[in-house]
Amino acid sequence: MKNLLEIKLGTYAYIDGISNLASTKIKRRLLDLGFTKGQKVRCVHKSMLGKDFLLELRHFTLSLRGEIVKYILVKSVGEK
Repeated sequence: MKNLLEIKLGTYAYIDGISNLASTKIKRRLLDLGFTKGQKVRCVHKSMLGKDFLLELRHFTLSLRGEIVKYILVKSVGEK
């Protein structure tokens, strides 16, 4: 399984879940933001150092740190 850091910039992926390595606080926050299984997500922009990510999810755009994004597990659009 890939995490959201591994997808190419501008491509869509489907969320497959949240890693078990994430703390309960981080899991809860990501679920509250809408990162639920089956949702389509796209990485719009990465900062130069790769520490910040601009993501498109559920018709809104949000910014997350790389330390949080690594816990989001995804499947590419072509994968089943």
